[in-house]
Amino acid sequence: MRDLPKVLSLEEIRRRDHFLGSLLPSLAALRLGEVYLVGGYLRDYFLGEVPEDIDFITSADPGKVASEVASRWEGKGFLLYEDEKTYRVVIDGDERRRTLDFAPIKGPSVEEDLSYRDFTINAMAVDIDRLVEEEGLRLPRDLIDKHYGWRDLSRGILRECHNEAFLMDPVRLVRALRFRYVLGMEYEERTLNHMKKYAPLITKVPGERVAVELMETLLYPYTSRVFSELESTGLLQYLFPDLTETVGLEQNAYHHLDVWSHTLMTMEELDHLLSHPEEVYPDHAEEIRKRMEEALQGLQPRSSFLRLAALYHDAGKAETFSRNGTGRIHFYSHQRHSEGAVARLVQRLRLSNKAGDYLLSTVGKHMDIGLTITGRASPREIRKTINRLGDDLVDVVLLSTADRLATRGPLTTPEGLDRYVAFCRRLLDEYYREKDVPTLIRGRDLIEELGLPEGPAIGGILNEVRMAQLEGAVASREAALDLARDLIRSRNEGQERE
Repeated sequence: MRDLPKVLSLEEIRRRDHFLGSLLPSLAALRLGEVYLVGGYLRDYFLGEVPEDIDFITSADPGKVASEVASRWEGKGFLLYEDEKTYRVVIDGDERRRTLDFAPIKGPSVEEDLSYRDFTINAMAVDIDRLVEEEGLRLPRDLIDKHYGWRDLSRGILRECHNEAFLMDPVRLVRALRFRYVLGMEYEERTLNHMKKYAPLITKVPGERVAVELMETLLYPYTSRVFSELESTGLLQYLFPDLTETVGLEQNAYHHLDVWSHTLMTMEELDHLLSHPEEVYPDHAEEIRKRMEEALQGLQPRSSFLRLAALYHDAGKAETFSRNGTGRIHFYSHQRHSEGAVARLVQRLRLSNKAGDYLLSTVGKHMDIGLTITGRASPREIRKTINRLGDDLVDVVLLSTADRLATRGPLTTPEGLDRYVAFCRRLLDEYYREKDVPTLIRGRDLIEELGLPEGPAIGGILNEVRMAQLEGAVASREAALDLARDLIRSRNEGQERE
């Protein structure tokens, strides 16, 4: 049982959330109609959090209410959903951005509106006029809570509002996985049974909506615990069909787990690495943290997409499974088939081109480092690896390291893992060192000064010049151009001989 507050005090709200404490009396003073605080803000507030997002429903014109709030707090208001007549106001405060949504009451009453919601813990409401007038409400007595969300929240039970909650909006199936994990809830038995029953409906949901819920889930660390329930809820084959055949798929003696279990462990190791990069890569921990916080699609950070890459890094193993005459298992070129699976996922979820390219590249290259290690690599081989991995190097290092840490079969040795990590450290050292070395020439120089036509040859020549620069063979722009001129001449002579 959770110990929830027994009083909702306006004074306490002001103390914990000064913005909302000021907003509520202003909304009551508008006298435009009934306004109710609903949903996730109440749920999280009762659990001790102060969310950035706040939802309201109103009997007034939500556009008018939103306009008044935007004007009063110098925010930006706009129509969010035309069909639902929902308006959003975004306010950039001194400390953080607040997002307020105003929607009309669905149906003839607040109680009916709440009945349309997904889970009971999200179907609680507070009458703002009453809260402001009385300056405090007794809980749960004064809540509008016909589905007993307060009781379920206190008991840690995730319960659908009604029998057709998932049928009305199947994307709630993905949301249920997240709420159970993030809030530490247990499924109510009927709710779990309905998740299994309606799991096939997730294929009918537009990919963009599934992506929103999925990427929201991937914001949280240790999401392997969320995905570990995909199979038991029946969602795996419909949400990630390319992963279905990895469940129970046997691996070679380097592994101690089947492919699906190894995938989940890789995600777990990756999350530990993202949370504590200093444990493995202490010299570049801060760079790694900053890189993982970078937005890759919208406001979604790179770390979320790296978790998704980890989920799909071995998706191609089912297609490439083979066993030789001695009984040894192989998955030749499975990373290329995993790329194909990722491409289908990107298309289904309608991810951005940037996010899609990132996933394809990271998954497609996750074996490159392991295939490169053939003893003590020379500095030139290190630079070739850096050149091949390009800007994805840090991400590939993290994913492949997590992959190795999750590989603990009888043929896997601590010495092999140490050698792998040492090689990755060299890659990171050189990668960040090279980033600080200014480039001597660019493609435009080859075109304008040396007359080289645009085409793939430019990239190859620039790579050769860059490698020579980093090895100390050229140190000036003039020397770089001379080397490029020699490379172009050699290339042209080779073509003439052909």
